[in-house]
Amino acid sequence: MENNVLITGGSGFIGSHIVDALGHKPECKITVYDVQPPLERSSNAALVQGDVFDRDKLLKVMRDQQISSVIHMVGLASIPACGQNPETSYRLNVSSVQSVLEAMRQCDIERLVFPSTAAVYGAANGPKVEEKVSPRPNTIYGCHKLAAEMLIHGYAEVYGLKPTVLRIFNVYGDLDKEQGVISIFVRKTLAGEPIRVKGGNQLRDFILIEDVVEAFVSSLNNGTSRGKVVNVGSGVGVSVKEIAEMVQRAFPKVEIKYEAADNNEYSIYADVSQMTGLLECQATHPKIGIPTFLDSCRLRYLGTA
Repeated sequence: MENNVLITGGSGFIGSHIVDALGHKPECKITVYDVQPPLERSSNAALVQGDVFDRDKLLKVMRDQQISSVIHMVGLASIPACGQNPETSYRLNVSSVQSVLEAMRQCDIERLVFPSTAAVYGAANGPKVEEKVSPRPNTIYGCHKLAAEMLIHGYAEVYGLKPTVLRIFNVYGDLDKEQGVISIFVRKTLAGEPIRVKGGNQLRDFILIEDVVEAFVSSLNNGTSRGKVVNVGSGVGVSVKEIAEMVQRAFPKVEIKYEAADNNEYSIYADVSQMTGLLECQATHPKIGIPTFLDSCRLRYLGTA
């Protein structure tokens, strides 16, 4: 385990779960650097309120805490939001990466774990995608994440950075922070609204948040993942229609309204050979994990098992 880990953006959906996992490992000292750091403090975590664009402060934190590894979680992880706000997307998904990379270079920090996305593959590479295929993003979010990957690759080639890039698929498992289709359906259900499904036959790869966190932790530990791009998914394609039906089984009163499919409907799920081989991570099968998550939501909000 790298001893001194800086987590930028540690208050977000995935970042907060990484902080929780690493913060309870006594052999790992972590520093959370965020404009809104987590409220709870673990015994081995330092919480620093700061902006990644404040270079002087970022450099000071890296040096004072003797940082040896960085997990950079700052970003705008929403395809619609990035499309509506491309300048904000560029600032958070590209410029923030440049700022952190340059601070790492000045502090001689080599190790980076970076969350990219399945959106870099676009619509033309499915349904099952390997990391070696040529990315063809078809969204602003995917394009900006690919640009960030290229920046990281450049720093690896020129300055000796040792990164692991994790291309994350659809994460679920936290109703409070997750913005994916599963939690959107559950929130609609709890609000007494129908679930609307366009088409519904498109396949997506859904991975439990705990399994994503395991991939990050393993990337810190595992030297064989350095310099690699690794898909982080379940490796299983599940249709959006199936997701809606799972929600209906957990919440029988919900109504599903089907609408005509868009012309751009497509399927994509991960080849997880490197995740299971390099990182030694085995994801929960979504047809086990999703119903279990839905049951926990029903118990939490309706009080019925």
